Amino acid sequence: MLLYFLRGSLPWQGLPGRNKDDKYNNIKKKKMETSLEELCKGYPSEFKEFMEYCRKLGFEEDPDYRYIIGLFEKCLARHQLDAKVLDYTWKQNRLTKDKEALKNSVLNVIKKKPKVLGEKGDNPAEDIVPMPTAAPI
Repeated sequence: MLLYFLRGSLPWQGLPGRNKDDKYNNIKKKKMETSLEELCKGYPSEFKEFMEYCRKLGFEEDPDYRYIIGLFEKCLARHQLDAKVLDYTWKQNRLTKDKEALKNSVLNVIKKKPKVLGEKGDNPAEDIVPMPTAAPI
C-alpha cells in the first residue's frame, strides 16, 4: 500500500486475462518478476530498505516499529524535512492548479476569434441539412 500511495500505481495493475484465474496468474507472475530495485527506483533508498525488512518478517513476527520509524525519520532528516511540521500544501497546490486550469480555459474561450457575418458556419440555419420527404403512397 505504501508504494502504491507513493507511486500512484503498481506495475501489475490492470493486467488482462481470459478469465479470473488467468488474470490472477498474470498478476502473480508480474509481482514475482518485479524486483524491489525496479519498484522503488527514483524514490529514497529507505523505501526499498523498508520493503526488504517487511519481506523478511515471519508471518507471526511482530515488526520492530522503532526501526521502521527510525528508517523514515532518517529519510526525512536527509531531505531536511521535519516530521512534526504537518504540511498540507498539496491541497493548496491542487486548488491553485485547478483554478489556473479553469482560468486558462475561460481565457481560451474569450480569445477565440469571432466569426464574421457571411462566413460559412456563421448562420446555424445554413448548417441544417434538409431531410428527404417520403413520397406519398
